[in-house]
Amino acid sequence: MKLSHGSMDIETIRTDILVIGGGIAGCFAAIRAGESGMKVTLLDKGHLGRSGTSYQMSGVLTCFDPERDNHDAWYRECVEAGDWINDQDCLEGMIPETADRVRELEAWGVEFQKEHGQFIRKPGVGHVHARNILMTKGGFQLQSVLRGEVHRRKVRVLERIMATDLLVSEKDGRRVIGALGFHIRTGRFFIVEAGATILATGAARAIWTGIRLPMLSGDGNAMAFRAGCDMRNREFAVYYEAPADFDAIGPGSNILFGEGAVLLNGRGERFMEKWDHLRMERATRVSRFMAVAAEIEEGRGPVYLDATGLDEGAFNRIEKAIPIPMMCFKAAGLDLRKDRIRWSYTLADHSPGGVRANRHGASSVPGLFVAGDISDHGTSGACNIISHGMVSAIEGNRAGKAAPPVAGEANQEQADQNIVKARVADLLEPLNRENGLSHHEVRRHCIAIWSLLGPRKNAARLKAAIAAAREIRDTEIPRLRARDFHELSHCIGLGNALHLIELYARCALERKESRGAHFREEYPHRDDRHWLQWIVVGKKGERMDEMDVRTEAIPFERYPLSPRSDGEQA
Repeated sequence: MKLSHGSMDIETIRTDILVIGGGIAGCFAAIRAGESGMKVTLLDKGHLGRSGTSYQMSGVLTCFDPERDNHDAWYRECVEAGDWINDQDCLEGMIPETADRVRELEAWGVEFQKEHGQFIRKPGVGHVHARNILMTKGGFQLQSVLRGEVHRRKVRVLERIMATDLLVSEKDGRRVIGALGFHIRTGRFFIVEAGATILATGAARAIWTGIRLPMLSGDGNAMAFRAGCDMRNREFAVYYEAPADFDAIGPGSNILFGEGAVLLNGRGERFMEKWDHLRMERATRVSRFMAVAAEIEEGRGPVYLDATGLDEGAFNRIEKAIPIPMMCFKAAGLDLRKDRIRWSYTLADHSPGGVRANRHGASSVPGLFVAGDISDHGTSGACNIISHGMVSAIEGNRAGKAAPPVAGEANQEQADQNIVKARVADLLEPLNRENGLSHHEVRRHCIAIWSLLGPRKNAARLKAAIAAAREIRDTEIPRLRARDFHELSHCIGLGNALHLIELYARCALERKESRGAHFREEYPHRDDRHWLQWIVVGKKGERMDEMDVRTEAIPFERYPLSPRSDGEQA
């Protein structure tokens, strides 16, 4: 079926289950959903297995061994690292699921590092009891295997398609019935109608300084918010430490610090003992980021990663696990065996906050599931100790299992063509402007807001960030000009990423305490008495900036662990 819109053709595709995003979470969702026998279609903004950040991930996966590990100790470690704001309903069953996913990946062909036939196990960041196992060739190998499994299950894959909007029906209550998108090279528009939709579009990195990945512009979060989804824990956007002189490479912290690399300040001093005397450099990401930021901001920088004391066996394991960072170091003339690597920190929307979901990945809007970095990671709370790759695999697996029954019960509805035509006309506006602003110019203005967002936040800077974001949204986004459909995708993505800035700042302004990576200068301590609760935000009106920000009590009365029952108070 085709609809003519001027010179544009809009093709309608009907499927049972639509997956948007082709990273770890999206691939697992498509694989699992495909096992139901239903028709599954996957849209990827780039090339399946090569877009986003999944292929850049460090080569470690957190994996529970029921014969050697203590489940209750792992569980407590997850909740304590999450500063007690985990959704323990989501955490239920997750720890043993790590072993299930590893067995599955190995059966599909992912190669893991072993000694005497057993997985090599190393502690990772935040770990005392938990352990990681090591892959070879990092996320590159993992994504190659997952790509093959997606195709083997006859999933229909449409690449270079940017999803712009979720299609919503109001006939029998608000429900997602598919998505609208276009090919970023040819400009051909697609309507994909589906009984259930799974969003797995990843984090937003387009405008964060030091991580310039314009493809990752927070499209899924913006689409979900416009469709009426609740967001949770959005104030916990994560700063993390990484190589200072390299752009957009995975830092490899889990394997580097797990093998014994150390952090030194400009005076040659180790400083992590002040922050975590037990785990030192293996402290949680939040603690290590705060420590690195403090050394730099208090004049004891620069900070360096020093791996020169490791043995050759450690270097061999590192080289297999994180080939991309190692190749980047080599290209820059650096050798971990003899050189220290300058280390710093940056802000990235790689956070526990996102679209609110239950343990099955279901959002607050029927027909829509989420998985991976777009979700609020209820399992993690303020900080994760289960590796991001494993969390994405489990969330994708859960959503892929939960979507088919929902799709089977749905009456597939057709999209309102008048609404679609009007939306397409709006989307094409940047192509019709003879003069205007380039997306590069506006992105630079967005990146400038970064300094207002932390790492130390206060009300004045957060309000200034909101005002600056609104100024760009109202005066610059409407003047964006695109020369082709590839540039159009960047223009649309900028608007989406800008929305996340305001969402983050609004929620951070609301939380009047310090918890996890959220540090307020006016409220420097954790305050369980008043703020041991979730901040939830939803759409209030038609405009994206009309937000309903509210708090919600965490139901500790039915959770296995509670800080109050432990006598722990801030």
